[in-house]
Amino acid sequence: MVDLVSTIYEYNRRERERHRREEGVFWVTDLVRCPLKRLYESIYPELSLRDVFNPRLIVGTLIHRGVEGLVKELLTGFRVEVEVEGGRRVLLSDGSEVEVRGRLDILLVGSDSREAVEVKTARSDRSIPQRHHVDQARAYNWLFDLDRVYLLYITPERIAQYSVEDRMSDAEVAERVESRRAPRYPWECSYCHYSVLCSSKVST
Repeated sequence: MVDLVSTIYEYNRRERERHRREEGVFWVTDLVRCPLKRLYESIYPELSLRDVFNPRLIVGTLIHRGVEGLVKELLTGFRVEVEVEGGRRVLLSDGSEVEVRGRLDILLVGSDSREAVEVKTARSDRSIPQRHHVDQARAYNWLFDLDRVYLLYITPERIAQYSVEDRMSDAEVAERVESRRAPRYPWECSYCHYSVLCSSKVST
């Protein structure tokens, strides 16, 4: 008998294990969220284990895989790569360096262009494109030397695409790595596993 539910959960667990944190490495997602999350993920990894079994997040993963497959099948005129990882070192104000890494959903390489697609799922189409997603796209433009990132939103109300051509500078990336502003956005605490122990929690 085939147990598809267990298979999906096991895939999610393997993906989590594959992307363990490393000392001195910041991911693009760290640049656009509360800096305390990076710290708490290292100290209390068990608090985020439930994400492995969160159906809403699994739906998002399945949508990502579906869009990636369709783009590879239907977009001609580009070399299409999915789940592309890259890294770049950045100099901090104290003279030290860290590595910033990122993982694109889809990279589109044309004869004279480098573009990417970031797939975003949301429960509502209000307030899109969201500020932190735009900043994530700007960071990817910097990291992968892209012409633009397309934010593709898939919501129950609509499917919408936004183009982001602006990019972060080395200085802005360094500032975000060094930032201690917690939370970065007031709404983050409402969705954070670590708010149960965080002294910087903001109630909205």
